Amino acid sequence: MKITILNENLTYKRGIRCEHGLSLLIQDGQRQWLFDTGQTDVFLKNAKQMGVSLEDLDGIVLSHGHYDHCGGLETFLRECSRKVPVYVREEAFEEKYADKGKAEKENIGIPWKRDMCPELMTVREKKTSLASGVWLLGNIPYTEGLEDFSPGMFVLRGGAFEKDPMRDEQMLVFETDRGLMVFAGCSHPGILNCLHYVQESFPGKKIYGLLAGMHLMHAGDHRIDWTIRQLEAYDIELLMPVHCTGIRAISRIREHFPERYRKAECGDVIRLETAADINN
Repeated sequence: MKITILNENLTYKRGIRCEHGLSLLIQDGQRQWLFDTGQTDVFLKNAKQMGVSLEDLDGIVLSHGHYDHCGGLETFLRECSRKVPVYVREEAFEEKYADKGKAEKENIGIPWKRDMCPELMTVREKKTSLASGVWLLGNIPYTEGLEDFSPGMFVLRGGAFEKDPMRDEQMLVFETDRGLMVFAGCSHPGILNCLHYVQESFPGKKIYGLLAGMHLMHAGDHRIDWTIRQLEAYDIELLMPVHCTGIRAISRIREHFPERYRKAECGDVIRLETAADINN
């Protein structure tokens, strides 16, 4: 498996751009999947800069209905020469807002209309097979004792704001000979709820690797430390925290799991074929 970080919050590479958002090209054998499209066309510009072709995608997965994960799709569809299925959950098209302490809540939803995308594949099942060994997991449940609803997230329904349970969040999971490789955009239901759900959905399977926004950017020390302690129990061999995990939480994860942490910033290419590839 080869993972190319086309967009993420950080980069230190010459000629590579970044923005608050996420976009990954995941190549698994002969199959290629685009996971999220960032805010704008930054992921396309980085792909061109890196010499990466997006012409032979098997599909595009949108992890949830926020602008920083879906915004770049509109430009991609205008420029792409072939039709590509786009997998998104129905709830992603709700009117989504965030309370950022300003006078009015900020619209953070999908910035394009759904009829712009004729190849849209609306996902409703909890567990959906995209290909052999490739799965979408959605409708992530909240488990007692783990995280509660993501604070500050709302949907506008019938003219009134309600807490957003983020039912549109979905994870992309690959079954590999090393175990499960899990991709999560923001983990708004909570990264621990997400991992618990993966284990429930694949009984007896080990979670080998995790590349995820963990939504700890504004978390306090207690929440970060508690999350790290809970992560220990999963014995995940490869940890790649990105995006909304936040620099502080990423640093703590790196310190706590020095042998398991792997940097995943904009412009990075990560290969998982051999142990040597993982460590280099």
